[in-house]
Amino acid sequence: MSASLKSIVDWLDAALDVRAFSDVSNNGLQIAREGGRVDKVAFGVDASVRTVKAAAAAGAQLLVVHHGISWGGGIQRLTGGVYNVVKAAMDANLALYAVHLPLDANHKYGNNYELARFLGLKNLKPAFVYHGETIGVTGTLPNGKKVGVCSGGAGCHAVDAKELGCDLFITGEADWGETIAAENVGMPMICAGHYQTETFGVKALARTMPRALKVSTQFIPRDEDAQAAQKEKGE
Repeated sequence: MSASLKSIVDWLDAALDVRAFSDVSNNGLQIAREGGRVDKVAFGVDASVRTVKAAAAAGAQLLVVHHGISWGGGIQRLTGGVYNVVKAAMDANLALYAVHLPLDANHKYGNNYELARFLGLKNLKPAFVYHGETIGVTGTLPNGKKVGVCSGGAGCHAVDAKELGCDLFITGEADWGETIAAENVGMPMICAGHYQTETFGVKALARTMPRALKVSTQFIPRDEDAQAAQKEKGE
């Protein structure tokens, strides 16, 4: 089982409607590789050195992440941590694809819709605007309570959730000012972890891709990544 790197990139671009988004991330293929075939795709939240090494150890030729290495004006210098990530990927001939806001917002695979479905919310509606894009969701619990969901570092939207009539707001993390702002308007807020709330999108893609393309997939969890991948290879 294998597919071309181009066909995988094209599928991701289309499935997530990447080009329709204005984003702080330079979404799409951020590191290429020698050779056009891909047998296995690894998925992770962050393009860290250890996730790259774990993906390579698991036998992947492509790593798909939520947080890549190219933001805003792009990479200005290959130094420090960025150099270490690029070197690890190139040493392993591992391609890197990153997708940020499109993965937060997507109704089928997105972090927020997947998290809302995991929580059992119904009547899902898009909400919460970040950098001009609506990326979060509201929904209702069986008891009729309205809940706002916006993954990652979205504590700033707690006040917005109150204005939308939410009874609870769920995000990944909030700074102290955002926590106080939520408290001041009487908006109960759960901070479930930046990383933890952003595993849902890449996991959804990992489940779906084998059915759409002839490749195998593996999610690389942060807490187990390098060691688990090495054990899988018997190293």
